[in-house]
Amino acid sequence: MAARLPLARGAARGALPAAIPVIAALALGCASSPPVEWASLREITPAFLLEQDALHPALAADEHGRVALTWVTRDSSGTDLWLSTSADSGATFAPPVRVGERRGGVVSFPENRPLPVFGADGRLAIAWCEAREGRPGATDVYVRVSEDGGATLGPAAVVNDDTADARPAFHGFPALTFLSDGALLAVWIDERENRRVRGAAGEPSSALLFRAISHDGGRTWSDNEKLTDRACPCCRAVASSDTGGRVAVAYRAAAGDLRDPALAISRDLGASFPLDSLFSADGWKLAGCPAVGPALTWNRAGGGLYVWYTEAASPGVYAAPWSAESGRTGLKRPLSDGLVGASHPRAAALGEATLIAVEARARADSASRVLALRLLDAGDALTPWIFLGANVESGWIAGLSPRRALACWSERRDKGHRTRVMEIVPRRTGHR
Repeated sequence: MAARLPLARGAARGALPAAIPVIAALALGCASSPPVEWASLREITPAFLLEQDALHPALAADEHGRVALTWVTRDSSGTDLWLSTSADSGATFAPPVRVGERRGGVVSFPENRPLPVFGADGRLAIAWCEAREGRPGATDVYVRVSEDGGATLGPAAVVNDDTADARPAFHGFPALTFLSDGALLAVWIDERENRRVRGAAGEPSSALLFRAISHDGGRTWSDNEKLTDRACPCCRAVASSDTGGRVAVAYRAAAGDLRDPALAISRDLGASFPLDSLFSADGWKLAGCPAVGPALTWNRAGGGLYVWYTEAASPGVYAAPWSAESGRTGLKRPLSDGLVGASHPRAAALGEATLIAVEARARADSASRVLALRLLDAGDALTPWIFLGANVESGWIAGLSPRRALACWSERRDKGHRTRVMEIVPRRTGHR
């Protein structure tokens, strides 16, 4: 049963005015059921987003209350990437700044949206996919880094090292993580060695995951190295690291049209990945690309939670624990109860608990697609679902602390899209 949550009362200065009605916290479950309030909600959408046609949002946050919100806009000149930051956990947001140095060149769709990530001491990196100027069909992965939490941005740099290649190859779906030595690791889908490229006879059946490292704040990047040659060509990977030099990359594998989740582990700061195997042999076979990547948290001793979508056997979203030493360490657990069409999983660490989000329709009211949230606590107890938004696309979540998280999403409306941001504060650890 869905949880019924109170309506938000409006955010602080620089966010959504209190006079704007908040529909994001509407419960979609049975009106006669008792409320189950495991979290409180407060809408903190920046005021400058109220009337802007903004889509494909993403969030990053750190334990010091820094927040980075990215989104894209489209007009006759193309697609642009924007950034707004907060130093007070989202109570106020700075005016937005354009991130791409070339106007209109960003290539963005929900699975390939730009992404921010925080490192130590307020360092912020943003990765995106950009069309190569003068080379139709070619795209490159760009990264731009801020050393001061987003107040100023360094120069944009291309990560893939084949820009002089005459083939119009696609490079995109970037993932980033700061390493324990201060370097920055990028992982992305790369089609430079594919026989067929985008725009030819349909999607290639598989692609490669490449990686590169920057030791100078994203200004220059190492030679590109293959991580795997069996990646799904339109499912974003997720990269995460710990303080001991270990790196985990979750991705969707592709071999003979199989579309099952995989996990690669490095123990040497991303220099090599000796452990690379299927995380769950579901046996999902699809002669096409699902455009649904996995989610990963690193919030328990030596590991965390892996969340993925499959259409094998009983379609839906599943989760299982993992460790950096041995990969998957427990049984997979279904998470789609009470939902219709649950997909596009996200996960954020809240201490040893995990906040899980999916885009779905509530079984009790399937008229609109929502962002559904629930908490898996440290004792593996699950809360009920709560539902945010209406006509939702492109949901994303980020953890601020063990007791606070943020969610963002875009909504279709009569004229374009609007982006919304919500603060989630769990009130208790969870129920069974």
